[in-house]
Amino acid sequence: MITGGQIRAGRAFAKLSAAELAQLARLARMTVVRAESVDGVPPVTESNLFSIQRALEEVGVAFGPDGGVNYRPSVKG
Repeated sequence: MITGGQIRAGRAFAKLSAAELAQLARLARMTVVRAESVDGVPPVTESNLFSIQRALEEVGVAFGPDGGVNYRPSVKG
């Protein structure tokens, strides 16, 4: 399960605003804000957390098992 800190880092790597990430994840902006408001496990539902993770992964963010975050922009041609 990803953490709030990983969400913040992933969003920064991808240069997404909270509103943009929310739109990609099909969630309310406040859900994203709440999810990244803590360093540990976010206070959101598992379903919403998965939606955020999937949206970030689709734009090139990779979450490591050790808590790491990497970014490789996806190129669609």
